Amino acid sequence: MDYAILQWIRETLWNGVTCAFFPFVSTLGNGGAVWFAIAAVLLCVRSTRRAGALMILALAVTYLVNDVTIKNLVERPRPFADHPELTLLIPPPGGFSFPSGHSASSFAAAGVLFWEKRRPIGVCAIVLAALIAFSRAFLCVHYPSDVLAGSLIGFALGIACVFLARRYLPPKEAGKALTEQNQE
Repeated sequence: MDYAILQWIRETLWNGVTCAFFPFVSTLGNGGAVWFAIAAVLLCVRSTRRAGALMILALAVTYLVNDVTIKNLVERPRPFADHPELTLLIPPPGGFSFPSGHSASSFAAAGVLFWEKRRPIGVCAIVLAALIAFSRAFLCVHYPSDVLAGSLIGFALGIACVFLARRYLPPKEAGKALTEQNQE
């Protein structure tokens, strides 16, 4: 089924525009670059500093869980290794295929932005994460199931970081409100 979806993508979606667009989009996710850049900007503004710090935390946790642990336990070959007839538009990446690291890191960061900052930045982050994730299947460097699993793992870990931070490190505004209530 995974291979059939890759074939369908190649047969129906590959054209001059998409074959230029998706390699660029995929590059944004290399090493979480676009997400670290966004986090760096958020860290520079006092009102968004918490979101930036949580993004970095989510990216680190996701890397450890997804890329260091799960990928090395599953050891699934990449699609182009299983199917040499697949043409790559980018240099072949190393490592294993399942789950997609680009997808996991993108959805971890987007999950933090969505739950911590809400709309419209969170929605834009999810759209960018989805484009980066899809680009990995489009480029035949991941199976669609790798992309789906990575996206779900990353989103879950990103949201977990936000909820744990809210539980154990509430924002200062919430702390001020609790202090004021206790003084009354």
